[in-house]
Amino acid sequence: MPELPEVETLCRQLNGILPGQEIRNVQVVDARLGLLAGLDGHRIIGVTRRGKGLCVKLENGPTVLLHLRMTGRLLWQKGASPLPSHTRLIISFAAGKLLLIDPRRFATVRLGSDPVLSVPLANPLEGLPARRLREIAAERRLPVKSFLMDQRFIAGIGNIYACEILHGAKIDPGRPAGSLTIAEWRRVERAAAAVLPRAVACRGTTVSDWRDLFGASGTNQEHLEVYAREGEVCRRCGGRIERRVMGGRGTWSCPSCQK
Repeated sequence: MPELPEVETLCRQLNGILPGQEIRNVQVVDARLGLLAGLDGHRIIGVTRRGKGLCVKLENGPTVLLHLRMTGRLLWQKGASPLPSHTRLIISFAAGKLLLIDPRRFATVRLGSDPVLSVPLANPLEGLPARRLREIAAERRLPVKSFLMDQRFIAGIGNIYACEILHGAKIDPGRPAGSLTIAEWRRVERAAAAVLPRAVACRGTTVSDWRDLFGASGTNQEHLEVYAREGEVCRRCGGRIERRVMGGRGTWSCPSCQK
């Protein structure tokens, strides 16, 4: 699933193309998306990110709310190139076409207003303050990894970056969130401040099918310390990285240096 850095990458790339562009035509290829009527002729003001979702703002029109879910991705296409397999939506402009591609058909698109996220930490790119983290997590028994991924508390962090942040903070993903001290939350704060902006600068992490707006792979996989590295050597302490299942998700950590 595209996480905060991947969706932020798309947001920034879309803002380099779409503002000022007028929608010429909207073609819903997959009826499961529902009707997206009345968009033709509207001009794009800009694109924002809310958690893992995108909001395309229109001049004198509704906001287009898009969530990629598990396997959705966006592709900017110029010219008369053939449509890729699993194309579900085509939005045409004078400069090109914006395609929604989604093999598993979980991505959603709807019309509405720009949502305000009622989440204590709605944008981790602006920081995850240690004292706020400790306050929200107080007395919670769920694993700290699950806490970081819980969209009720923190918007946008998923499996890859929760694993990487906790490795950077030297904290076992299975620790109860309420058991962390303020000093340990400060390590989480510092790790998130390093991991997330770097992933955005790398245009996300490609370990399976993630591609950016122009069809290019991200490069953050070159910086992963634990995710998908089961059995490999921890570059920090020399221990062996282990994988376990936590909350139904693969979880990677180094038991030698994450306590």
